[in-house]
Amino acid sequence: MLKVYKILFFLLLMITLDGFSQQNNLQHFSIADGLSSVSINDIVQDKIGYLWLATDKGLVRFDGEIFENLQTHTTSKAHSLFLKKDSLFIGHQKGLFLYKNNTYKFLGKEIINKIVADDGHYFLATQQGIYQLKQAYLQPLQIHTKIDFFPIKDVLITEAGTYIATNKSLWLLNKLQNPNKKDIILNDEVVSILEINDKILAATKNNGIKIIQKNKIISSILTEQNISAVKLIDNELWIATNGNGIEILDAYRFSFKRKINKYNSNISNQITAVYKDNKNSIWIGSVDKGLYKYRSVNTSLHNKNLQVHIENIAINYKNISSFNKNLELTPDQNNISISFKTIDLENSKNIQYQYTLNNNVSPWSSKNSIEFANLKPGKYKFSVQSKIGSKFSKKVFFQFYIDKPLYIKTWFIILSTSLLFFIIALFIDIRLKHIQKKNKKEVDLLKTEKHLISLEQKALQLQMNPHFIFNVLNGIKALGNKGKSKELNTTISQFSVLLRSVLNNSRLEEITLKDEIETLKNYLELEQKMSSKNFEFCFKTNLNNIDAEEILIPPMLTQPFVENSIKHGFQTQIENPNLMISFEVKHQFLYFVIEDNGVGFYQSKKKNNNNHKSVALSVTKERIENLSPKSDFKIEEIIKNNLIKGTKVSFRIPLQTDY
Repeated sequence: MLKVYKILFFLLLMITLDGFSQQNNLQHFSIADGLSSVSINDIVQDKIGYLWLATDKGLVRFDGEIFENLQTHTTSKAHSLFLKKDSLFIGHQKGLFLYKNNTYKFLGKEIINKIVADDGHYFLATQQGIYQLKQAYLQPLQIHTKIDFFPIKDVLITEAGTYIATNKSLWLLNKLQNPNKKDIILNDEVVSILEINDKILAATKNNGIKIIQKNKIISSILTEQNISAVKLIDNELWIATNGNGIEILDAYRFSFKRKINKYNSNISNQITAVYKDNKNSIWIGSVDKGLYKYRSVNTSLHNKNLQVHIENIAINYKNISSFNKNLELTPDQNNISISFKTIDLENSKNIQYQYTLNNNVSPWSSKNSIEFANLKPGKYKFSVQSKIGSKFSKKVFFQFYIDKPLYIKTWFIILSTSLLFFIIALFIDIRLKHIQKKNKKEVDLLKTEKHLISLEQKALQLQMNPHFIFNVLNGIKALGNKGKSKELNTTISQFSVLLRSVLNNSRLEEITLKDEIETLKNYLELEQKMSSKNFEFCFKTNLNNIDAEEILIPPMLTQPFVENSIKHGFQTQIENPNLMISFEVKHQFLYFVIEDNGVGFYQSKKKNNNNHKSVALSVTKERIENLSPKSDFKIEEIIKNNLIKGTKVSFRIPLQTDY
């Protein structure tokens, strides 16, 4: 009997010591510590060291000191988590979300129980079959009616095939997409599947763990009921149950090692998740009492080197989605904020940081962010290091370059200077051309004025034919010799009036049309008296109700053509020689017509090559053409029935009046 008591006492002592040891290794976190919910459904850890929790009130991030409730998008129940590099997939009650670079993205409305990856593809175990994650949507996989419409608890992809655990059975497919072989291995609710060496462990909810080899069940392991999850941790099987805590078995001999429950430690019996972090500590999620940290007796990983990570970079207070170790920034992107982080879940309160920007070194501080405002253009090298006590992390480097403003760049200065010189040279060239053009215009104007003056001089010289004056003077002498004093006086008086009008008109740039007609009439009357040729003349005017005294014209425009008609048109015997001179106002022009019934202009030139007359006509024609670009001049012979019946000189000048 004494021996039995000793054995019982020894067993009681061992249980007490185990419970005391486990109690010392267990740390509890609840709402009082910052958790938003005491119901933890899944746990993962990212490369920086953050612990991510799927809770009944959404997503929570833990850095060893602070629980951060990330409720940016939804606070619905989060079922499952899957981490791939910097992408965190969250299976919410309201669907699947991707959390990346501090932003959420909705991927689909299906309720996700588990996410697995294979060769770059993501497959989702949902409440209604298996889905594949495409770039922008979730695509259901058509496998079997007893899979496609049933809740999928777990998926395991192995070289032998793909195992699918539903709430009714365990399936083995030769491949996940378009399988041509589908076998049922077990008809039971399987909650978790693991592969250990060449064996598959299928954890049923209430009937223990089935060991499968070569697609057959070879044995069973009796465990607690209501299994919620099974994890392989350090050669141990951690079996989480909903009601009986955690049962731990040897992973290869499947022998019992210990239990963690409310009877030997201060822990909930309703366990949902078990996870080992990067320092070998084990995190336990419960249904009703929050989160537990189980300290590992293996302290080798506790002394693992510290790592510091650059978490985020903001340019002008806007976060950049991704960055490499060399950033090219514009001149206005000179306000830079950098946040960095070292996660040590064992000793989070004693972490300190030191950063360096070029040659400026900061003191050690617990502050894990820095802002640089209004940085000057140039190259910058930023580094940061963390420490806990005498343990230091490696430095992490980050370089960026702020470009110079455009106006101080060498090429811009050269280009601007060249452009300025070009503009100045262009301005000078344009100015010189303008001056040259102005000077040329003035020179041309002077030449024109000189030419007009020359024409006026020539016209003045040609206004009165010396032969005509000689004839008049001889006629006056003859009248004196004949004693015709009355006719002599009349002729002298008429000749003096003509000479006076010619001299007066030669001093003027413009005379009235009335003066022109009177001078012509006086000239023609003297020609009738002195010429051996008997001819008649007449004037016609159609001035559109404008008085002849109000119309201004250059002097002696008509006389050379009238004189030409008398001297050459009537040089042969013509029957009833007649000369008609007309003036007409039409469309802001004054039209001149000198018409005779002589031998014809071109015929007279053939018979008589008189240089004086040809010069007079050409000078007068040039005078008319220089008066205005719109002036018009024409000499033509009058032809009737193929016979030359005279000459018609017609021209026009712009109408000008004295009002």
